[in-house]
Amino acid sequence: MRLISRLRYFANGVAIDEFDAATQTFLSVQDNIQRILNSRRGGLAHLPDYGLGDLSRIYRHLPASAHTLKNEIETTLLRYEPRLKAIDLTIEETEPGMLLSFTMSCHLHRLGLVQFGTHFAPDGQTRLKLLKADRERE
Repeated sequence: MRLISRLRYFANGVAIDEFDAATQTFLSVQDNIQRILNSRRGGLAHLPDYGLGDLSRIYRHLPASAHTLKNEIETTLLRYEPRLKAIDLTIEETEPGMLLSFTMSCHLHRLGLVQFGTHFAPDGQTRLKLLKADRERE
C-alpha cells in the first residue's frame, strides 16, 4: 500500500479528499511549515539544523529579536520545505494572547502564492492560519 493512500487527514483533522489537488498542496505545505516551526534545532540527530533555535532567547529580547527570528525562519523553511521558491515575512501587530505575529507569504514552485498568519504562543507552539491561496495562471 502506498504511503499517500494511508494518509487520509491533514494535521488539523480535515479529510484530504475534501479538497482539490492545488488546495491539498497548500494545506500540505501549511502542515509541514507548522511541523518545522514547532521543532527545535538539535532535536533530530540526522538533521541537526532542522527546526528553530531556542525561542526563549528570542522571546526574552523582543521586540529587538523579531528580525533575528524572521531571518531564521526564512533560512530554515527554504532549506526544509522544497515546494517553496521564496518566502516573505512581515512582522505584524501581535495578536491577543500571542508573543509575536507574522504574515508569511510563501511563493511555491509551479503553484502560486499562499499566505499564513503565523503566531508564536506563550506555550512554545507556533500556529499557522491560512489567509490566502492564489494559484498561478497557466
